[in-house]
Amino acid sequence: MQKPTEHSRLTHNHQHGGIHSRRPLTPLTKAPDERPLPAMRHYRLSWLTEDNQIEDAVKVAPALAMFEDAFSAFARGTLIATENGPTAVEDLLPGTRIATHRNGLRTLLWVGSMTLLPAKADREAEHLTRIASDSFGLGRPMPDLLLGPGARVFQRHGRLSALYDTEAALIRAKDLCDGDMIAEITPATRVEVFHLAFANHEIITANGLECESYHPGPGLDTKLGQQATNYFMRLFPHLETYADFGSMNVARIVHDDITRMETP
Repeated sequence: MQKPTEHSRLTHNHQHGGIHSRRPLTPLTKAPDERPLPAMRHYRLSWLTEDNQIEDAVKVAPALAMFEDAFSAFARGTLIATENGPTAVEDLLPGTRIATHRNGLRTLLWVGSMTLLPAKADREAEHLTRIASDSFGLGRPMPDLLLGPGARVFQRHGRLSALYDTEAALIRAKDLCDGDMIAEITPATRVEVFHLAFANHEIITANGLECESYHPGPGLDTKLGQQATNYFMRLFPHLETYADFGSMNVARIVHDDITRMETP
């Protein structure tokens, strides 16, 4: 297992059973001006405390896309570039030094994970995106890369400068599907997926392909009601406010933007 090398004082305090939280939980009741809360699911998280200890917890929170995106970028087995070489995402611990695209080595502060479930009579299947080896050039990725619903890929395109005044942008992996080299797949069994967060928005390397670290993006409080926002922030015990996610370093574009890029 990859161990943080520069944090010799780290201790891994695992909380057995129940929910661990520094913030008291309030009942899931609907306030008069709040939208209804959806079904719930379990989220697993580990974080680095101010005194360089690792704590972890399993928490129950709404099964909203905004929540799930924070835990669902990289499938188990994805190799992340670190100070000590490629390391399986499931072996990363907060405190590990991760190689970033623009900012050198950065300290991993938070690891989140959840389980994607196969289809059942009362539940739709949850999907992965498979990017075949060399889809974006030699070794990008290598080997095949399995990404979850929350993953975005760092892409350069000749028309980005003209359309959006940027040379590169982040695109959801599922929006890149072409039915050939990049395809949506439906797992037949449970699949554990992960996401990673730093002090700021970063670009990291997964199986040789640049992808983003977790950042919720702008306008969180308008996308969620206040009660749901409070639950969301409890999934990041190392942060006090939304501003603590830091700035976004690369723009995001959506599926319609891709169509515009591809239109002559």
